[in-house]
Amino acid sequence: MSRTASERRSLRPRSLRPRSLRGRLLLALLTLAAAALLALDAVVFGALRNDMTHRTDVTLRAVRQRVAQQLAQTGPGGTLGSDVRLLGASEFYLQLRRPDGSVRDLVPQLRDPDDAAPRLPDPLSAARGTDPVTVGPVSPDGPDYRLLVQRVPGRGTLIAAAPLDQVQGTLRQVLIVEAVATGSVLALLAGAGLWVLRRGLRPLESMARDADGIASGDRADRVAPADDDTEVGRLGLALNTMLAAERNTQDRLRRFVADASHELRTPVTAVLGYADLHHQGALARPEQRERVMNGITTEALRMQRLVDDLLLLARLDSVPVRGRHPVDLVGIVGEAVSAARAVAPRSLVTVRADGSVRVHGDGEHLRRVVDNLLANVRNHTPSGTAAQVTVRADGPSAPGNGRPDVILAVADGGPGIPAEALPRLFDRFYRADPAHSGDGSGLGLAIVAAVAQAHGGSVEVSSAPGEGTCVTVRLPMAP
Repeated sequence: MSRTASERRSLRPRSLRPRSLRGRLLLALLTLAAAALLALDAVVFGALRNDMTHRTDVTLRAVRQRVAQQLAQTGPGGTLGSDVRLLGASEFYLQLRRPDGSVRDLVPQLRDPDDAAPRLPDPLSAARGTDPVTVGPVSPDGPDYRLLVQRVPGRGTLIAAAPLDQVQGTLRQVLIVEAVATGSVLALLAGAGLWVLRRGLRPLESMARDADGIASGDRADRVAPADDDTEVGRLGLALNTMLAAERNTQDRLRRFVADASHELRTPVTAVLGYADLHHQGALARPEQRERVMNGITTEALRMQRLVDDLLLLARLDSVPVRGRHPVDLVGIVGEAVSAARAVAPRSLVTVRADGSVRVHGDGEHLRRVVDNLLANVRNHTPSGTAAQVTVRADGPSAPGNGRPDVILAVADGGPGIPAEALPRLFDRFYRADPAHSGDGSGLGLAIVAAVAQAHGGSVEVSSAPGEGTCVTVRLPMAP
């Protein structure tokens, strides 16, 4: 049992990766937005961290310089001035290591004694320079420090360190704000994007439902929307055009098969009738059997011609003409007229040609065109009706082509064709006058039109009752 497209989609194994266009577009949008927001967060966080660290380093250098100056100006046991405290020395870790190995904490009463001291590098000379280094605390609960070391002549080594607890606290708050803001923006973007995508893809979903309905035969063979205002509408127009062309093709195919079956049924019925006469014993005399055999041969030849015409039309419909090469159309017309005179010696067919006129095509197919047009003259005009075949060059087929067209015209002085029949003359199996069609299958002019079209040409007919008929085939001249 066949399943619809939606049922087949529901039976597919689930995957974490979205398969729908809406899901993939939304995922791509959120991925790009998340990448952009995270990059922006990283830039802001890094810039703020560098700025706050730089400010701490500037203050640390100033404090270290001022403390080193006061240590150099005061003697051993002297105290630091109040200006050091004004620089914010209460937040700093200041320590002097004397040459004798003793250690003295400077302004110890200004720092919280519970604050963990910085873990000093080993050796201390690693932190001696103009750029502070970052060190951790001696205990896990303490803050990181920016640390500088300077040698004070006669006093020892000055260690100055600034805690980074305020910097790290501020950065943690910034990180939390950025995470909340990024998450909120992504959630808002997901909701807005989903709403926009649903509205934007709704016409495609409607089109998919229409296509499923057409495939299951539940709806008319048109999809919506179909207009020039949107890309989806233009897609709907293209689909409707394709569906209309497919419907026309199917209609022509059904009509063609019905007509072909009808045309083949007549000779088959005749052959079966002859066979039935034989089985009933109604053909006792030799002349009766001879007449029946002639009838069977005639009907078989009729079926053979019909099948050949159908095969030729099928080949012309499915593939372009192969084996093209320059051929002399005047020579082909001469051979066809000679054959027509042999078939109907009383025919009055004349040829008017401008020397040698060559076209690029299939000589066998072009000969079939001339034969069919002459056969129409023979079958649809009274015996002895004059006809003229003209082959000449005409003007360029298209602007800029530079090559003239070749005109092949077959005109007769017959009774003409009624005006109401002219539009259908090139339809397959159409007979304007079935009573005078003889053995014709109604495919002669259809083959003429198909061959002309396959050679890049065209065909037209002009006729009026009592004024004869002229069929004109226009073909591109060989380069």
